[in-house]
Amino acid sequence: MSVLERPLAETFPRIIELPSGLKLEASLTHPSPVTELDKERGATAQSGKRLAVCLHPWARLGGNMNDPVLMALLRPLTHYLKYHVLRYNARGVGRSSGWKSFTGLQEAEDLRELLIYALKRLGDVRELALIGYSNGALTASLHPVLPAPLRTTHVLISYPLGPRGLLTAFRTRTYQSALEGLVRDPRARVLLCYGDADDFTGVEAYDGWAEALGKLAVERGGNGLEVVRIPGASHFWGGQAGGGLIEAVTQFLTQGEGDGDEGGAQPCNV
Repeated sequence: MSVLERPLAETFPRIIELPSGLKLEASLTHPSPVTELDKERGATAQSGKRLAVCLHPWARLGGNMNDPVLMALLRPLTHYLKYHVLRYNARGVGRSSGWKSFTGLQEAEDLRELLIYALKRLGDVRELALIGYSNGALTASLHPVLPAPLRTTHVLISYPLGPRGLLTAFRTRTYQSALEGLVRDPRARVLLCYGDADDFTGVEAYDGWAEALGKLAVERGGNGLEVVRIPGASHFWGGQAGGGLIEAVTQFLTQGEGDGDEGGAQPCNV
């Protein structure tokens, strides 16, 4: 029996070697089976698999694939939304090889290669969610929407708008252009989630930035941008704010389960 014929749980490696030669430490969590309670809540048999890829905060401040904010999303994603969830350590973190780049652009290429591997290994993936938190949101924002029939969703949590220049060796324009191109894409589904008490970016800066992105989405005919500002939430989502974040993410991903759902560039509070 070949590797691809064996059960996925036995063969998805903890260390994934990319075509570039980089080795990434990873963990794949499988969705729970659909239960009778799920069916009562409206769950139905899925056509194809769902994959969520989680990208962690800045490694130089301790960010890794076991970050508490990302781990808090694990159970809702696997038990309620029935996603396979792939967490991984970026280059130079944990058992991953290589060194962190100064610009973050190499990490974006790593993500591209990792997705090619994961999508092929899982097979028949119809829904892809890129969930980036803090510095991970920068990396996720550089990845474009993939071709149909795969549907791509970007969830950008606490996008580090304030320190973006420092985190990317002042490639601010590169990252802003990529994000603007993403929200202009009529196929895109993008959730921006931030708190009004963020430690690194003022709420006025966030609100103005989000409003400008919303206008771009509308001008190009896109309707897949949603902005959620959570009262009292810091960059680290402690206390009740963490529950608001989980609710915002799960609701947004649930909206994508049917056709004709209304994303909209609409700032709102949770």
